Amino acid sequence: MKEISNLQAINLALDTVMSENQKSVSMGLGHNDPKRIFGTTINLVERYGDRRCIEPPTSENAITGICFGMSLIGFSVCLTHQRFDFSLLSFDQIVNSVAKWSFMFNKDSATSFLIRLIVGRGWGQGPTHSQSYHSFLASVPGLDVYYPLMPSDSYKTILKGMTSGKPTIMIEHRWLHNLKENKKNLYSERSINELRLLSKGKDFTVFSYGYPAIEAFKSIEILRRFNISIDLIVSQKVIFDDLDLLIKSISKTKNLLIIEPYFEKCSASSSLFYELMKNLELTSYSLNSFEIISLPFESESSSIFKTRKRFSSCIDIAKNILKKLKVANDIQALNFNTKPHDIPGEWFKGPF
Repeated sequence: MKEISNLQAINLALDTVMSENQKSVSMGLGHNDPKRIFGTTINLVERYGDRRCIEPPTSENAITGICFGMSLIGFSVCLTHQRFDFSLLSFDQIVNSVAKWSFMFNKDSATSFLIRLIVGRGWGQGPTHSQSYHSFLASVPGLDVYYPLMPSDSYKTILKGMTSGKPTIMIEHRWLHNLKENKKNLYSERSINELRLLSKGKDFTVFSYGYPAIEAFKSIEILRRFNISIDLIVSQKVIFDDLDLLIKSISKTKNLLIIEPYFEKCSASSSLFYELMKNLELTSYSLNSFEIISLPFESESSSIFKTRKRFSSCIDIAKNILKKLKVANDIQALNFNTKPHDIPGEWFKGPF
């Protein structure tokens, strides 16, 4: 079985689009430098030249306008920011031009414009290299916002953003870059617009998206030691449209845990919970337990010591579920192998 990582899937998707469409362009700070945006743009400038693989100056608002203008005249464009935080300088262009162009001019302008926003965590990222306002962007009409989990999701999001004719935001967590799956899944017919059941169980419903879904998946093995099984449901799209799979699961387990990648306040997860409560009330289902786990509502410190309790690990998730089910546990005694909380694994050697 040939496996492919998120990094490789992103690179393959960019290469696929650029090889098939001579009017496709990829740009971003660090695009052509030795690290090639963590390896996602490797070999592109060698194949397609620096007129299509562009290393721009540090001018986020300007290059966003330039990229959008190119998409308006028929180019397919991918713009990458190595941190979500850097894109904040370009929110005027994203919110007031990119998202609203078709509405303002009363026409369906085909703009195949993809913006990749990479989210940092731990390892000294600090308050200005770890932000993720995906919930805000998802609330802006005219934008499609995705938070891919698996390599196949990343691959399909790149293709969608650069070929669909609709502005697309791709939230890309740095800690997911080395996650791997079977390469053949890149070409499956599974839609990135639908909720997906990663694990089937009977005791608890867990919903997440982005990196926390990985910690939730790891918790399955811990919970199995206590004869507890969960439905783990994930989403790639940040606006959760069709909730049938989730509602069906909740009606079975009567327990719900939502794990939000960022803050709970004003989040996509809070909106989801509200929609679920409306649906459950209409169908007369009542829950035994429900909660949203998220980051504390404060900026992230650069200190490894001050971030130790900021993020929920697989052990924290398992403890939460076991407590709600009133199952006595001594998880620490099971000696689960845990990594330092500020790196995703031994593979992570930087940069940032």
